[in-house]
Amino acid sequence: MKRALLLTLGALAGNLVTTPLPAAPTQTDGLLAQDNKDRKTLLGAPLNDLAFLRRAAVDIIGRIPTAAEIETYQKWSATTRRTQWVDQLLKDPRFADRWTVFLSDVMRVRSAATGGNALLAYLHTAVEQGRPWDELAREMIAANGTTGKVPAVGFVLGEEADPMALAAATAQMFLGVRMGCAQCHNHPFDSWKQKQFYELATYFGKTRRIENRFSKQIYTTEAAETTVLWPPERLKPASRNAVAPKFPIELEQYDTPPDHIKRMQAKKLVAQQAALAKADPGASLDSLLDKADTSAAFKGPKAGGFDVAGEARKDTRALDVEGDLYRQSLQRAELAKHVTSPNNRYFARNMANRLWAELMGRGLYEPVDNFQGDNVSHPKTLEHLADEFIASNFDLRSTIKAIVLTEAYGRGAVASQATAKEQREAAAAFTGASPRRMLSEVLYDSIVIAGHLTEVKWPAGANVRTLTESVQVPIGQAGGKTVAGGTPNMAPNMMAMKASGTGYDLEQAISLDFNQLLKTELAKDIEAMKKLTDAELAKQQEEMARMEPTPRMRYKTMTVERKVDDNPRFGSTMQMATPAPPAHFLRVFGQPARDSVGELREHTPSMRQQLMILNGKATHEAARVGPLEPMHRLLSGPKAQIDKAIELAYLEILTRKPEGEEMAAAREIVGQGEAAFEGMADLRWALLNSNEFRYLP
Repeated sequence: MKRALLLTLGALAGNLVTTPLPAAPTQTDGLLAQDNKDRKTLLGAPLNDLAFLRRAAVDIIGRIPTAAEIETYQKWSATTRRTQWVDQLLKDPRFADRWTVFLSDVMRVRSAATGGNALLAYLHTAVEQGRPWDELAREMIAANGTTGKVPAVGFVLGEEADPMALAAATAQMFLGVRMGCAQCHNHPFDSWKQKQFYELATYFGKTRRIENRFSKQIYTTEAAETTVLWPPERLKPASRNAVAPKFPIELEQYDTPPDHIKRMQAKKLVAQQAALAKADPGASLDSLLDKADTSAAFKGPKAGGFDVAGEARKDTRALDVEGDLYRQSLQRAELAKHVTSPNNRYFARNMANRLWAELMGRGLYEPVDNFQGDNVSHPKTLEHLADEFIASNFDLRSTIKAIVLTEAYGRGAVASQATAKEQREAAAAFTGASPRRMLSEVLYDSIVIAGHLTEVKWPAGANVRTLTESVQVPIGQAGGKTVAGGTPNMAPNMMAMKASGTGYDLEQAISLDFNQLLKTELAKDIEAMKKLTDAELAKQQEEMARMEPTPRMRYKTMTVERKVDDNPRFGSTMQMATPAPPAHFLRVFGQPARDSVGELREHTPSMRQQLMILNGKATHEAARVGPLEPMHRLLSGPKAQIDKAIELAYLEILTRKPEGEEMAAAREIVGQGEAAFEGMADLRWALLNSNEFRYLP
């Protein structure tokens, strides 16, 4: 029955009639057209208003819109509603969640790595506060200390403070180039030389990862000598010498700063004045201008408007230095300035291209972490986006808004009658949308939103179920008497729960509290500093060694039953520890393991994915109609409104109303009376399993 529902609704969805409202071309669209002048590709139709509403919500805050948001959106003026909607999304608290997921992919954040959760919380807080990307990059590259005091150090600790790994990661993550293979030989397909890789790596050559023997506190600091030596050891040279650090990319030089640099400098100055005003709200504008340090912003045209050495010293002094314990690196501070300089095209171009790819389905060069110069499909568009990213003071929100409001973003795919080759060419030229499935986190959260699972939707006691579980029962100490009757031990020896239904463990979402996490990391550092002295610890260990061992307890396994009120609430997967376990929903739908730098998301459909959606608990619970959700009153009583219930189901799941044929088919599925609740559950289940739900319009 349910398979037939999927086939019927899938066929109907392919014949939808839409009323498109085209977006006005932007400067980016004009440059895109210039880049496309020699291409003859088909043009995708503009998205209608509701399709744009859905696509923008999914992309910007990582979930589909609610029925209430759809209603509000449609009340706005047709000429301004798209911009209003985008502005509202950029202010939404979930913006930070969704784009922390993006940055976690870029930065290979792993909660299990040393400092991983601190780095995750650091990125989330920074996105939430709207901090510029260049600031974050400088901190991550240059910082030393513990993750509790300097969470940005999680980047260096994540690569085990290995200079070779850090050089490869820095180039790939921040500059969008794959220099890793130059560690062993000159790059076979690009201009990077092995000596250049060593010169980049030596910026990290003095960095050390230290673990206190007794407190187990882990931190990074700087040693006096570098570990990066030339020539490479595998060549078995007679002698090896320390490598002098040298940035492999030549920075732009100019006599007069270009327009995008001037706009960035002005924005920096405004931000600095605003910060001073916040610190001293009673100050006059003249006094604020007197206090504002404009020397860095207007230092000199040949330096691109920046005093690299001076800012490096300033940033180094600002870092948390505990005497000689967490020595800071002037070399890495210098590298951070080079990497993030507005005169370094690679830095701005890398993030601009990654954002474009995230929102458009493919980059202006591919892969997104392998810029080679000759692999850029739309050079004018790329350079314009990079300039605008710099001019915005490296602001993620501004760049995302600029892309989302383009005519190119507001187009759908070319007509389904087009050949596969024509569809590929249109997607490559950005004249038709690339097919994009929701990210795994977005898909999960959208199921939760569509099914009203953020809050309970059943009254207490409505879903009492009996669960069976295996537990360990103590029966006495080894070599001693058996404990009569034994009492179930529900603590650490409990075995895995065996629950009726499926998907409990594979779909569980346990959110982290990022603010508390940063506080906890700091508390850990303080606690570590208060550990016993070495002498006290040694004395305590001697006393413990003299103590007689406690007899080991014996257990037997028993099966017990437990009744639970299975009235689930589902949280967001956006703030989970990352990456999720291998069998989890997120990993099944493409979240990378992040075992290596540059590991991209996998979007290939699989049977395992289909089974998880068809049979998963989240889908099952989202489809059921609970008495505490709005749908229930439309299906119950003598004044039931079946058609309105069907419309609501389509709006909440697909962000549109059903067409004529769909409405007729849905009426047959839902039926009347008490059966309508089961019928609506079947309809919602089918809509949640449709490609239209999983893929962006």
